[in-house]
Amino acid sequence: MILAVDAETLRQLTVDGFFRGCSYGLLGVGFALILGVTGRFHFAYGFTYTFAAYMAFTFTFRVDLPFWPSAVLGVLVAAVVGAAIERLVYRPLAANAGPTALLAVFVAALGLGIAGDNLVRLFWGSETQAYFGPTKKAYHVWDTVFLNFDVWQAASGIVITILLALTLRHTALGRRIKATRVNPDLARTIGIDADSTYVICFFLGTICAGVAAIWYALKFTVDPAMGSSPIIYAFVVAFLAGTARSPIRVFITGVLVALIEQYSSIWLSVRWTQTAVFVVLVGYLTVLAVRSSAFAARFRRPIMRA
Repeated sequence: MILAVDAETLRQLTVDGFFRGCSYGLLGVGFALILGVTGRFHFAYGFTYTFAAYMAFTFTFRVDLPFWPSAVLGVLVAAVVGAAIERLVYRPLAANAGPTALLAVFVAALGLGIAGDNLVRLFWGSETQAYFGPTKKAYHVWDTVFLNFDVWQAASGIVITILLALTLRHTALGRRIKATRVNPDLARTIGIDADSTYVICFFLGTICAGVAAIWYALKFTVDPAMGSSPIIYAFVVAFLAGTARSPIRVFITGVLVALIEQYSSIWLSVRWTQTAVFVVLVGYLTVLAVRSSAFAARFRRPIMRA
């Protein structure tokens, strides 16, 4: 049975989906950059997301810095930690693990994520804490309600994505990153330092996660477990869009994923809306499997040559 939905509810779901999708998109952009270039399944991405919010919280309320410097410093410190994880943990592990490097890095990333969560609880406590910054304002547009934080989140996500896309397309650093993504061994033979490129990708990718975390903390709270869902959405968005695709395409995919999640609440309970996202992912994987299978190959007509 199809449930009737009034136009006002549909508009609110659309607006909520767009703003939430800007967060998903930015997370996906960062994760796709890391995974696509380095091949590391950086499960500790969720920890760096949480760490950025807690560092900004610390600079604001324990060091007494103004909000904006605190937010920038929190994101940068988390980005340095993300780069250090690649340089000090993943790289030596991959170099020594040989054929099992991918599995070894994944297990290490999983362990870092769990250890990071426990460290946050050790230093900041297990309870959620309110994070205050600029004055929260509500806007009423098109019979919908959203916050100024939503607008800033969308604007920052769009700007960062466009800047990253322009960097990859028009700068020497972008050419280094793309060459390393295609073939790191060949990149080394032509003089590109692939190892430093990996570190840069972790730094830039963690900035994306940190910015998304700041806006989440302002809208809600800082919480030791706040990074558990973002890592899932980052993976889904990056995988659906393609880790080698343009950051703009990844960002748009994040918006579409959030819209699917919001519209599914028409038929599903809110706590089950994530299921719709995974149904889309499973469907996508099924299509890929069928298209690449021998069964599908039997129906492909051979190309006639003159």
